[in-house]
Order: sequence, then structure tokens, then C-alpha cells
Amino acid sequence: MKRIVLVVLGVVLGVLATTAFAENLPSPPTTIRLVGRAETVVTESTIRLSDVAQIDSPNLLDDEAIIQLKKIAVGASPKAGESQVIEGTQILEKLRDQGVRLSSLRYSFPRQVTVTRAYREVKLDEIQRVLTSFISQSDRHIDVKQIVMDKPVRIPTDSFGLEVVSLQTTQPGHLGVDFKSVAGSDEVRFQLKAIADEWRVMPVAMRPLTRGSIVSAGDVQLHKINGTSVGRDAVENIGDVVGRSLTKDVGQGEMFKAGAIIVPPVVTAGSRVAIVFRFGRLEATATGVALENGGFNQEIRVRNEGSKKVVVAKVLEAGLVSVGGE
Repeated sequence: MKRIVLVVLGVVLGVLATTAFAENLPSPPTTIRLVGRAETVVTESTIRLSDVAQIDSPNLLDDEAIIQLKKIAVGASPKAGESQVIEGTQILEKLRDQGVRLSSLRYSFPRQVTVTRAYREVKLDEIQRVLTSFISQSDRHIDVKQIVMDKPVRIPTDSFGLEVVSLQTTQPGHLGVDFKSVAGSDEVRFQLKAIADEWRVMPVAMRPLTRGSIVSAGDVQLHKINGTSVGRDAVENIGDVVGRSLTKDVGQGEMFKAGAIIVPPVVTAGSRVAIVFRFGRLEATATGVALENGGFNQEIRVRNEGSKKVVVAKVLEAGLVSVGGE
């Protein structure tokens, strides 16, 4: 019995001794290494760990872990052509946030990392080509004389090109042109000034027209006119000119002004009219004289020639008015 106890005790002591030896062994060496860069250039809108550090390992079993580490986002990239500084401690904090055990890595980072966004400079001929294409697809008649570039325009290297967003007339002969880069990793917007002539197709008089005349289709033609010479009150739609009466003379080649044309009256003051009186189902007629001008459906004063009374009548058509009824 004593012998059995001694054997068991020896086994236990042996196990304890083995365990203590194992605990005193050094931990397996870490094989993934991160070496931070003091300066780096990025092409995308997000800064990844692979942009700011060299990540490698001699152990092939670390390949998957390295791939995941490289994808970790450490911040947003600056604008194209600009730089920003990231603290080394900030990068380590991002790793911790992603659940990375820093004790499993061998790493070294400079105190600060300078990150610059790659860019390409937009050339004037590219801007001219894009603007010309935009104008050709619009209904505006614009001749661009010059595009003003006060400073270089920079867009991300992965942008696919440029687009015109809109045009605004800032003052006569000048345009503001809004551009944007065709999205790659992100979009850049900028505005340039353009010196340009904008032409407008306006109705003008084909011959001298006198005050009081009614403008016919043969009196008007459409003409291309520099927008800088078009007044705010100029009539642009030919349909707003034909059939109207002039309140002043219009010379040959002149534009029509809104204040110089009016809708001619259907009935003119002093003209003889037929008056239709309607009372329920009863209807009677009389002749009268219009005391004022009136347009279609407008009410005017009319004197009944038979009774000499003045009544208010609605203009139905030239020479015909009605009193009462619908």
C-alpha cells in the first residue's frame, strides 16, 4: 500500500513539474509585422491600413489575416490634391476598434503619417469639349468665347470625366457653369466663368407698322438676336404678337414690347351692335351703340337705340351683345 501511494505521488509531482515548465516557456513569436509609413498617397475616398503601413509575414498561414488587416479603414481621404496628417496613435485605436489584438502583432508607426490624395489636373480643352456638348443638347443658342480658369482644377484620378450640371446667366455676356466629376470613388463639384454670347430667336417687324394696326402673320418674322440687346419687356413668343393691336409705331426689324401690344377689342366704342335680351325662355332683340370697348365675354355699357336706356351687356362676338340669361 505504501508503495502504491509513493508511485501516485510521483506521478502527480511529475505532472506538476511538466506544467510549471510549460508555463515558463516563452510565447510563440508573433509573425505578422506592421511597419507604418511617414508619407503615403491614396487614390480612393477611404484611407485603408494598407495605405499607411507595410503588412507582411513569413508565415503562409497568416495570409488571410493579412488580407483582412489591409481592408481596415483608418479615416476619410482628403480632397484631390490635398493632404492631411493622421496620428500614429489614432491608427492603433482604429485597430483596437476593429477587434485586433495588438499583442498578436509586431508593429511600429511614426508619430504622424501624412496622407495625400492623388489627383489629375483637368485641361482646358476637356472643359471646352464637355461644355460644347452640353450646349448642343440644350435649346439655348450660346457662343462661348472664353472659359476663365483662375486656378487649376483637380479631380480624383479614378473619376471617369466631367459633366455640366447647369448654366446660369450671371450678367449680360457672362455665364456661370457648374461642373461635376463623373463619380469614381467620390464626386467633385466646381464652378467656372465663361464669356459668351447668348442668342435668342425673337419676333421682329418685317415692315414699319403704325399705331392702332392689327399685327398679321405676314407682318412678323423670327430673327436671331444677341441676348444682351433684348430688353426685359421684349415679347419672345410670336403667338403673343400676331392678332394684337399696336399702341405705338414699330419700325422695321424692331422687337415688340409687351407694353406696346394689346388684345384688340371685339366690340369698339361707338360701333353699332345687336342686343339680345333673354328672360327665362323669352328672347328679344334690339339695336344699340357700344359706349366702350369690350373683349370676348367682357361686360360693357350699351345704349338701346329704341328706348335710349343704357344697359350692361356681355360681349358675345363682334357686333353682338347679350343682356340677361346665361
